[in-house]
Amino acid sequence: MLSDEDDIEIVGEADSGEALLDLVNHVEADIVLLDVRMPGISGLDSLEILNERVPDLKVIILSMHGEPAYVRRAVELGAAGYLLKSSDRDQLIGALAAVAAGKSYIQGEVTETLMKTISGKAAGSLLSPRETEILALVSRGFENKQIAVELGVSEATVKTHLKGVFNRLEVSSRAEAAAVGLRLGLIE
Repeated sequence: MLSDEDDIEIVGEADSGEALLDLVNHVEADIVLLDVRMPGISGLDSLEILNERVPDLKVIILSMHGEPAYVRRAVELGAAGYLLKSSDRDQLIGALAAVAAGKSYIQGEVTETLMKTISGKAAGSLLSPRETEILALVSRGFENKQIAVELGVSEATVKTHLKGVFNRLEVSSRAEAAAVGLRLGLIE
């Protein structure tokens, strides 16, 4: 999408957090487009490390989700921009231009959701109350059967809720779900 742009030079690509952290040691970049979900070190963890190692490097987060918890956490970790993967070419180029000019960029619909949540006009959060409850039990080491007994629901119901948790948090394991839930402040 960006290779045809005259004033944009792609200096590298990485397919994991580790590869990205290695790459920035060998190339000069002004802006990194960073996916939240990557193999190995996650995008948010990579962002935190990049901010410590290369504080002048600007990072734009790309995500499937525009939930306020992700946006807030990315900004707290130093992201200069936040863009949904559904963005079109013009939005991406606009974000790059804004960030290159020293401004911040949060995609319009993401900003709207964030503002509604901050102002109390939007109900809910990244996870439903039941999903949050199940994630908290997962983080305490409970297995599905134990969670079902604890909450008085079927094991199938627990599995269904966990599948929702995995999808919304963009994770593939219980441990990763618990880690992301803790990092985003969804559970304690």
